Amino acid sequence: MIHDINEQSREDIYYDTQKGVLLYHNTLSEYPTHWHNEIELILLLSGTLRVKFHNDKSTVINCVPGDIVMVAPGTLHEYLSESDGGEKLILLFDIGGYSQVSSLVPLLKAMPAYVHIKQEEYPVETARLQNYFWEIDRLYGQRDEFLQISVYSLVTLILAQIGSMHLGDTNLAKNTADPQRKNIDKLVAVTNYIDSHRSDDLTVEQLAELAGFSKFHFERLFKNYMGISCYQYITKRRVMMAQELLGDTDLSVMDIALQSGFFSLSTFNRVFKEINKCSPTEFRKLYRTGADFTPAT
Repeated sequence: MIHDINEQSREDIYYDTQKGVLLYHNTLSEYPTHWHNEIELILLLSGTLRVKFHNDKSTVINCVPGDIVMVAPGTLHEYLSESDGGEKLILLFDIGGYSQVSSLVPLLKAMPAYVHIKQEEYPVETARLQNYFWEIDRLYGQRDEFLQISVYSLVTLILAQIGSMHLGDTNLAKNTADPQRKNIDKLVAVTNYIDSHRSDDLTVEQLAELAGFSKFHFERLFKNYMGISCYQYITKRRVMMAQELLGDTDLSVMDIALQSGFFSLSTFNRVFKEINKCSPTEFRKLYRTGADFTPAT
């Protein structure tokens, strides 16, 4: 399962059945160098796994069945092959959904580039994390709203467990000597800011200043790494927020437009229809009747 990877090694993650969380089984022995905005968690089930992390001094870790690896957003990494690929359970999730959980803020702010949890060193903690993985696997894709909430809660428990184990591990701190690594870190920080402030009146100038770049350099860098312009990214994330509100609340379309960062109802309707090929009202009806509809990603 290899998604689109652009020239700057950025991988686009497409959520299939649950918003902000993707779970799948993977047996690939090799996976090219890539990075993404999401946190990635890997549970090795069988065989072997070698992961290379690209920073100033590239690091390769060797995993055995039962080991768990957490990869931070923006971290360049790849799978290396020496034999047939082992089976892996891979969990990716949007960090924006957890940045408002106060107890997780220290972990999310100080997250190392990667964490390798070895089963032989942490048998009790690893067993607990494995149980969380299998429970997510059991519940994943359920249409029941309360079961979906359980999945998000389990992801929170995984983060909390890893944070309590590795938050103070200075040996795994991100190495930012590499220029590409620095650029990725800054862009991930900007996209996280956008996700947390989608309803605000965001400007490219403001975001460029946040990243420490001139407006021209920021726009060029953002397009190169993200594959779309900063303005297009903001619009895309606002529409995704509107989709969630349309499906999960009874707010009026006008209120949803305002909460999603659109200050004109006509603009909201036009942009929403361009992306989803249906109006917000039609989307709500399709969503609630369970029609075969794939929201914009």
